[in-house]
Amino acid sequence: MASRLPILITIAGVAVLFLAIAFVFALVLGAMFFGGIEFTGGHMDAAATAAAYRLAA
Repeated sequence: MASRLPILITIAGVAVLFLAIAFVFALVLGAMFFGGIEFTGGHMDAAATAAAYRLAA
């Protein structure tokens, strides 16, 4: 079993790397087909709302 440990660790590392690449690929496809992905935490929406309140006042 000890002789198999390096190959098992290598396979686990490759699997994690593959999943990370697949996740980024899914983000890119999502951005292309669904109008983008907002990583700003929504502060742009808050700024637009604040501007609307200033216009209304």
